[in-house]
Amino acid sequence: MVLFWQLIKERFRGTPWSLLVTVYLLVGVGLFNMYSATGADVSPFRFNDQLKWALVGTLAMAFWGVLMDLRSIERLSFLSYFIVCAMLFAVDVSGQIAKGSQRWLSLGPIRVQPSELAKFVIILIVARSFMFMKGVHEFTLLTLWRQMIVVGIPFLLVLVQPDLGTSGLVLLIACFQIAFVRVNWTSIAIVVFTGLSASIIAWNFVLYDYQKLRVLNFINPMRDPKGAGYHSIQSMIAVGSGGVWGRGFQQGTQSQLSFLPERHTDFAFSVWAEEQGFVGCVVVFGLYLLLLLQIFQIAEKARDTFSALISLGVAGFFLFHFLINVTMVLGWFPVVGVPLSLVSYGGSHMLTVMSCIGLLIAVERRRASSST
Repeated sequence: MVLFWQLIKERFRGTPWSLLVTVYLLVGVGLFNMYSATGADVSPFRFNDQLKWALVGTLAMAFWGVLMDLRSIERLSFLSYFIVCAMLFAVDVSGQIAKGSQRWLSLGPIRVQPSELAKFVIILIVARSFMFMKGVHEFTLLTLWRQMIVVGIPFLLVLVQPDLGTSGLVLLIACFQIAFVRVNWTSIAIVVFTGLSASIIAWNFVLYDYQKLRVLNFINPMRDPKGAGYHSIQSMIAVGSGGVWGRGFQQGTQSQLSFLPERHTDFAFSVWAEEQGFVGCVVVFGLYLLLLLQIFQIAEKARDTFSALISLGVAGFFLFHFLINVTMVLGWFPVVGVPLSLVSYGGSHMLTVMSCIGLLIAVERRRASSST
C-alpha cells in the first residue's frame, strides 16, 4: 500500500493544481449556464451529455497529463496526426452532414468531429517539427517547408467540409506557435501579401454563398434581419438586455423564449451575458485571463523547445477561441461557429480542450522532474 501511494505521489508530482482549479471553475460556469439555456429542469439530456463529456474529458486529461510523459507524447505525435488526418479524409468522403456541412464521423455508437481533434494534433506536430531544426538561428519560408506541409494538410481537409471557422483556427494556432520562433522579416512580408491575395481569390472563387453572407451581415446585420443577420441581432439584444446585474438564472427572455438560436453552443455566452449581466461577464473574462496567464507562465518555465511550443499552442487555442467567440457574440466578428471553450456545449470540443490541459500537466511534470 505504501508503494502504491508513493507511485501515485510520483505520477502527480508537478501537477499545476491552480490551473486545474481555474479550468473546473469555467467548466462549472458552463454547466450552470447550460442548465439554464437548455431548460434542463424539464429536458435534461443536453445538460447530462455535457456533464458526461466533462467526465470523459477529465479521463483524457489524465491520460495525456498523468499516465503519459512528454517523451511518449512526442513519439505518439506523428501517429496521432496521421490518424486524425485519416479521419478528416473519411469525413470528406462519407461523413455525416449537419447544417449544410459534412463534419461528423460515426464510430460505432458515438459521433466525433475530427476537425476538433485536428486542433489538438496540430499543436503536437508543429512543436515536434521544430525538434529536428536545432541550430537554425533565423527561419525563412524555405526552412519552414515542414511546418507548411503538416499544417496545410489538415487545414485543407477541414476547409473542404466546408468549415471555414475551424480551418482558420487550425491555421491560427499553428501560426501562433511559429510566431515565437525567429522568422525572417522578408518571409513575414511574403506571407502577409500572399494572405491578402488569397483572401481576394477566396472571396471570388472559393467561399460559399452562405459564408459570404456571414461577412456581409457582419458588416450590416440589418440588411437581412430575419435571415442571415438574425443570429447576430438576437445575440446583441441578449447581451445588451443583461444590464449590470443581469436578468437572473433562467430569466433571460432571448434564451428562454427561444429567440436566440444555438444558445447552448456558439451563443452560450449570450445567455450568460443576459442572465448574469456585466458583472457575470467580468467574472468569466477574469477566469479566462487567469487561465491564459497561467498557461503563459508554464510556457515561460518550460525546459525545452518542445515543451514551450506545446504550451504556446495551447495558449493560442484558448486565446483564439475566446476572442473569436466573444467578438462574434458582440457582433464584432462574423458568425463562424466557434465555441467558447469549457463553456459551450460539445463533446468533441470538450474532449479536445481537456486533452490540451493534459499536455500542460505533462509539461509541468517534466519541469518538476528535471528540477530535482
